[in-house]
Amino acid sequence: MNSRIFALLALAILICGCVPVTTSPSGTGQSPPISPQTMATTDLETDSGNSSVPDDIAVGVLDEAGADIAMIVLQEDDSRGGPELNQVAPVQPEPVAEADVLARARREAERQSIISICNEIGNKLGSVSVEDCLAQSLEFGGAYTVQDRPIAIRDFQPGTRVQKPSRILIMGGIHGDEYSSISIMFKWMELLERSDNKDFRWRFVPTVNPDGLLEGQAVRQNANAVDLNRNFSSRDWVDLAEDYWENITHRNPRRFPGEEPASEPEVQWVVNQIQSYKPDVIVSVHAPYHLLDYDGPPEPPEQIGELHLHLLGVYPGSLGNYAGINLGIPVVTMELPSAGIMPSDEQIISMWNDLLEWLYEHHSS
Repeated sequence: MNSRIFALLALAILICGCVPVTTSPSGTGQSPPISPQTMATTDLETDSGNSSVPDDIAVGVLDEAGADIAMIVLQEDDSRGGPELNQVAPVQPEPVAEADVLARARREAERQSIISICNEIGNKLGSVSVEDCLAQSLEFGGAYTVQDRPIAIRDFQPGTRVQKPSRILIMGGIHGDEYSSISIMFKWMELLERSDNKDFRWRFVPTVNPDGLLEGQAVRQNANAVDLNRNFSSRDWVDLAEDYWENITHRNPRRFPGEEPASEPEVQWVVNQIQSYKPDVIVSVHAPYHLLDYDGPPEPPEQIGELHLHLLGVYPGSLGNYAGINLGIPVVTMELPSAGIMPSDEQIISMWNDLLEWLYEHHSS
């Protein structure tokens, strides 16, 4: 058989990744290992019987560095009248697109940012450890704060039997110094994870304002000194926000509404969530007024745990004003009894169960 045919067969074996099979002297059917210095030959069957590949064909030579470079060297016998031919065919790796590399780098940076913020939260809050935070498998929510901290979220999906589950957006830590509003998010996520409640689609946002919580002494405002709960673009913001701040709060810096509506990246993110996630109900947890507030369509809950309904009204730029009054999305605002002390375990469970009961009554599919 012409030696070019052998060469082509050997090349095909290398290209497709096939490993030649030879019969071992022991009859086990296993080939002896091939070292970088060893030539491997294959028994090929011809019409006239078994014959070995001629010695002038070398298959499977590896370079000294161990790189997967396959070489085929074909040298024809001068007696056949053919020309001498040396051919090297390297097997190249598939090229990786630059966009794929950048996407992987971005995902890794986002993952590291979640680990970093869990370390910060766990070292700041007495009721949430680093391990508690990491155990919730928080994900990057799609935006960073003024000081480049991630806004972290966790989604809980409903069971498959629910045809059109209501979407609940539940948030804590709009004000950074209201510790309990953040810690209770982790307690409720633990309860939900352990329960068999699969009738709603939940999106938890443990802290909307991590800069206010974590940058030195915790403060109500974000890193731009803006009260996020006065920065939403309610319809009355342009006419009333500055006037309210100056004449009602007497320019209290803790309630500064910002220079423009929705000027802050954290508020922009919440607005984007309302537009894209399309929640049927928004639950916002605050402290320390020890009451239950409500804005939006009728039928508020009368009581959640030890919190009793006491309507406070709305303020220019508040979430209740923007989402509840302007957009018609029910906004349940829980004001916990203390900003620095967590409710008892019994009250944490009681509030959660009462919230579920109200949701089942008014917003189940």
